[in-house]
Amino acid sequence: MILQRLRLWYRLGLLLGLALAFGPALACQVCVVSSEKAPAFQEAYDSLSQELQRLGVARQDIALLGIAEYQEGGPAVLEARLLITLGTDALRHVASRNGKLLIAGLIPRISYERVLAESGRRSAAATAALYLDQPFGRQLDLMRLALPRVHRVGVLWGPESISLQPLLNTAIQSRGMELSEGLYSDGQTLIGALQMALHDADGLLAVADTAIYNANTVSNILLTSYRAKVPVQAFSPAYVKAGALLSVHSTAGQIGSQLAAMAYQVLQTNNMPQSQYPVDFSVTTNDYIARSLGLTLDAKVLSDRLHRMEKRP
Repeated sequence: MILQRLRLWYRLGLLLGLALAFGPALACQVCVVSSEKAPAFQEAYDSLSQELQRLGVARQDIALLGIAEYQEGGPAVLEARLLITLGTDALRHVASRNGKLLIAGLIPRISYERVLAESGRRSAAATAALYLDQPFGRQLDLMRLALPRVHRVGVLWGPESISLQPLLNTAIQSRGMELSEGLYSDGQTLIGALQMALHDADGLLAVADTAIYNANTVSNILLTSYRAKVPVQAFSPAYVKAGALLSVHSTAGQIGSQLAAMAYQVLQTNNMPQSQYPVDFSVTTNDYIARSLGLTLDAKVLSDRLHRMEKRP
């Protein structure tokens, strides 16, 4: 009799252990769908999960799924109060299939707006984004901190980025600056458009557009700008390493923390936040390019000054 009771308690304990082990995948409040398993996506999720737990959300109420797992459905998807996508592919799959509250992260503004328009999602009010790119005002302020005499800013537009032209114009005008623009289209070569953008420019502001800035073109763009003695401010530290003067960007960890704050607002109020740009950011500089242009730049000093500018009343 005693042996039978021990066996029964053992089986019950084993079942309870299995339930606890698989609990996070069975039901959750926040379901995160990641486009891929790359380190940046994992870093964003880890930061998001840690911050939500710090705010009081239980670990078992947060689930991470790949796109294939999401497509299979299940309690983690069906019972979630909020979906968060990481990357463009994840948003494309989720936005067209699910009407739940949705926050998109690790995605540029132009990609978010395009995917949302293509998805036919009925309620845009139930969707928000944390853009991957930086607000133009922040980018221009950094350029002015690094290049105090900058007045005329070159920009190279492509078929995707041209939709952002009104936003940049507003930021330029509010700072008393001018634009030197080049438009890359079917009737214009990339180098021809770049030369128009560089004409009389004090600096070139790179705006993300896959038709312009990609593995096949970035070397020529940076080399042409360098020969014209026009420093380039990029949108990625990888381009700084390749030869741009500097960049302002947000790390995956910084993005994850802000996504957590947005998610917590939804869980507490059931109200969606507005789409927004990153609050925290980092600055990267290329010392070799700076010296060759007769400049001395300190990434930490620039970052601190830029943060202070945005916190001033």
